[in-house]
Amino acid sequence: MQALLRLDPRVLRLLVVAVPAMVLLVGWGQLLRPAWHARQAAASLHASTRDAIADLPARRARADELAKEISVLESRLDPPVSAPTRLPVLLESLAAARGVELQPVFPGRNTEFEGLVETRYDLEAGGSYPHLAAWLADVDARLGNAGIIEARFTRQAHNDTVQLRLRLAVYRRPGPTGGEQQ
Repeated sequence: MQALLRLDPRVLRLLVVAVPAMVLLVGWGQLLRPAWHARQAAASLHASTRDAIADLPARRARADELAKEISVLESRLDPPVSAPTRLPVLLESLAAARGVELQPVFPGRNTEFEGLVETRYDLEAGGSYPHLAAWLADVDARLGNAGIIEARFTRQAHNDTVQLRLRLAVYRRPGPTGGEQQ
């Protein structure tokens, strides 16, 4: 204690100010700042959780809308068993209703495409241009699971008929595999 009293008063004042300041700085860096950051992170997590819970009914409604849309789109797909026979019958009936002469329809090659089976058809039909255009409109309207890839019209020189070469892609669910049939 005697040594402290013999020190210069300026050094004593410096010690009185510097030691508490160092304790405060070390305390802030080691104890208070991590606690402050943890509190801020907890408050942020609480706010985001509260917002997510408040948004949950809207997300459920959107999920229900998407589920309905999926079921509507799925209903447009042909079942795997009836797909190869349904399309030729439908195309021929639409052609007969419009006065279009359709060549026999045979399915092309099947390919897997994003979880669906794509079957391509190369079709040939003949008739007047208005009848062919109306038939194509019927095909497009009635086959929600089909896409017209190419349509090529050729006018016959010897009469007023038009020949149509049509490439059509039809999409359907894949049939059950060997493991699913059991």
